[in-house]
Amino acid sequence: ESSGINAEYGGPGQTEYLSNADDRLQWQANSLPADDLCTENAIMLKRFNRYPLVIDPPGRPLSLYSTSTKEKKITKSSFLDDSFKKNLESALRFGNPILVQDCENYDAILNPVLNRELRRTGGRVLITIGDQDIDFSPSFTIFLSTRDPSVEFPPDLCSRVTFR
Repeated sequence: ESSGINAEYGGPGQTEYLSNADDRLQWQANSLPADDLCTENAIMLKRFNRYPLVIDPPGRPLSLYSTSTKEKKITKSSFLDDSFKKNLESALRFGNPILVQDCENYDAILNPVLNRELRRTGGRVLITIGDQDIDFSPSFTIFLSTRDPSVEFPPDLCSRVTFR
């Protein structure tokens, strides 16, 4: 016996709602595949309100972001790099975007950044990284990524990032 309710919805999906056709065509023109995962990751990179953490096995949307920020060179680093702290401090100070790859090896040194623990002192905006106060540029942004689709992040990290 039918209830008369049609459970299927034929309207626009979330990708059509969260992006416009021009964006999707531009992403495809920049070599982004038209599959749902890549499109949803690209939408998140465009619309985030907390710093994004992207599970991105093919690495496509992040390379798309790299090509779309031609005015600012994106710094690529990893928690496993010896120069990670130096790269982070430079990005914070000068407002350059930084891509942290392999974030399944998360380091707590990033907690003040994700929590946006900023303080104002004498007209300066500072953030403490380790034991050092760093000037914070308002144009700073950070992207966390992993290619491992099976990684499980702790809830406290997930609550501080835009997660996909």
